[in-house]
Amino acid sequence: MKKFIIPFLLLGRTSAFAPSSSNSFPFNLDNPTAASIGLQTASSLSFFQRNCPETEPTIVQGVGEDGCAIESPSKVNSLPEPIQAGIVLGIFGAMVVATVPFSGFLSSMTTQYEWVQTWRYSWPLLGAIYAAAGVTHFTIQEEYENIYPTRGAWGFWYLPGSPAFHVKWTGAAEVLGGVGLLLGGAIDAFLPVYNNIPDIITEAGIASDSAACLLLLTATITPANIFMYTHGARLPKDGPEVPIVGHAIRGVMQIVLFGLLYQMGEGTFDALISANMN
Repeated sequence: MKKFIIPFLLLGRTSAFAPSSSNSFPFNLDNPTAASIGLQTASSLSFFQRNCPETEPTIVQGVGEDGCAIESPSKVNSLPEPIQAGIVLGIFGAMVVATVPFSGFLSSMTTQYEWVQTWRYSWPLLGAIYAAAGVTHFTIQEEYENIYPTRGAWGFWYLPGSPAFHVKWTGAAEVLGGVGLLLGGAIDAFLPVYNNIPDIITEAGIASDSAACLLLLTATITPANIFMYTHGARLPKDGPEVPIVGHAIRGVMQIVLFGLLYQMGEGTFDALISANMN
């Protein structure tokens, strides 16, 4: 019976809730057998505590600041920073150069073909995509923070404000711009042409103003997309790596998006230029 009582006393007396006292040793030192068992048990516990390895956090490429520091599939982030900066500026320049002729192509198609003019009434439906994407900036905020360029990225990214701040304000802007584009598009499509279109920024109307704002916003958040290419940042964080071909396809789609938004917001840009010239 004593063999069963001794371990029970050991556990009871060594509880974290038991009062600490110099006279509360669980065994009678006058009893050599009990003292020996207690010392052996304490020695065993100490052995397991010393040999239990601490689990270190796993760093995944493209997840977090440390993960984005690991060489990405594009290997751009392993290049010297001046070369990285040149690549980023080159991507921006290529998008601008490609957007100008594509926008001109859309303009000529709209004037030449009636079916394109009819199709143009569906372009404001992009507002629904922007509004939905803006909502996700708040529902999965941490995922978007992961693709925000880290401080010092490419050697020149030192924009003030935390990733959370930029994710939130861009999300709110996407919701407002998307709703404005939808509302303006509905007015253009369903109300008689002689009705006055609500003005927000310029006399071009709410649809044109919203499209112009979304174009500027899309250009503003493009560094996050480029950061995904150069540093392999993932969205979502547990998602797979995006191959180089995937980034190229997204770049082409972004040029198409720029062209569509410019065509819808051209009236606003013309009004702003005319106002500055007068």
